[in-house]
Amino acid sequence: MRQHNTRHAAGFTLVELIIVIVLIGIVAAITTAFIARPIEGYVDLTRRAALVDSAESALRRMARDIRIALPNSVRRINSPGGIPGFALELIPTVDGGRYDATSANPCAMLTFGSPDAEFDIRGAFSTLVPPISSTAYRLVINNPDATPTGNNAYTGTGGVITPAATTVTITRPATAAACAGDPNGDHINLSPAFTFGSGSLRQRLFVIASAEAPVTYLCNETAQTLTRYWGYTITADQTTVDTDVELVGAGATKARVADYVSTCSVTSATTDVQASGLVTLDISLADQGETIRLIHQVQLDNSR
Repeated sequence: MRQHNTRHAAGFTLVELIIVIVLIGIVAAITTAFIARPIEGYVDLTRRAALVDSAESALRRMARDIRIALPNSVRRINSPGGIPGFALELIPTVDGGRYDATSANPCAMLTFGSPDAEFDIRGAFSTLVPPISSTAYRLVINNPDATPTGNNAYTGTGGVITPAATTVTITRPATAAACAGDPNGDHINLSPAFTFGSGSLRQRLFVIASAEAPVTYLCNETAQTLTRYWGYTITADQTTVDTDVELVGAGATKARVADYVSTCSVTSATTDVQASGLVTLDISLADQGETIRLIHQVQLDNSR
């Protein structure tokens, strides 16, 4: 007589399978709630850190240009072209020194009010390394302001800045020993000779590079961008070079400094009597609900 195996095949019933799926779903939901928040927090923190880094880099770049700006060359326009933001313009310097105003040697002393083709610098330039002979550099003495109608570096009148076509030659005393009022100073030749209008109380002379000056920082809140423009034609009226189209048309090279700009402003307080000023830079960056705001103040040296 045959014996039948009464054992059933092992496995899940449909009810058991449904119960397991429900339990796994509950566990997954609970686990996700605990894991998602830290992940979201990490992503938000990373986004904030990126915004802060971008804003700090932009402010540091602007501060550097402001610190080396030609005295009384910083000017601004709020909401240029009717677009919320600002246009901050300045003329950066590449070097400077003190000219000889007392030497008994005519070719060492700089004279004012009449054409002068050569003079000495008290001491050597710190950045420029002679011998140099080029139209790429321009000399500025006693820049009084940045108005569109005055005698200043922007208008190019009043004997403040040498013309763009002037060849500036800088040599060491060893090559111009006959004119060396200062044995450690540099000697400058201008071709053609130039008439500087008035002297500086501190005998200060500044050198600018045409390829790098002037500089404009254009903040566009609508486009959420901060862009740096440089190397365009120096223009008397800033309102003619306060938009992207105008700056590029004037020959500017441009580079993006910051994105995600939600608000930006620049204010300045200057006192010509004190020959100093303070520029306040205020910028806010926003991305996917995260917003950061940084404020930076830069001391402005207007002594000329």
